[in-house]
Amino acid sequence: MRLRLVLWVSLLTLQLLATVFIPDAIAPAVGGSIYAPLMVLRALGLPVFARGKSGGWAAPSLLGWIAVAAIWAAVWWGVASLVSRPWVKKRIA
Repeated sequence: MRLRLVLWVSLLTLQLLATVFIPDAIAPAVGGSIYAPLMVLRALGLPVFARGKSGGWAAPSLLGWIAVAAIWAAVWWGVASLVSRPWVKKRIA
């Protein structure tokens, strides 16, 4: 469990750093990691975008940022669980 938690926090930290300090080489991927889940949620009718400025992209609303954070936290938890699985001891009840 500890390995999974360390991996999960590490992956979330890397995602946060890539979102806040966007490297030019991966900027399209970072933008896609934010807007792709929001497009799906918007299609479901959730108000995940704030009002956009004229001629520009609409920024995520507070609900949008919370949704993106929750989605990526769940994705990275799954990745950390799969990666740490070979090193986790099974408990026999």
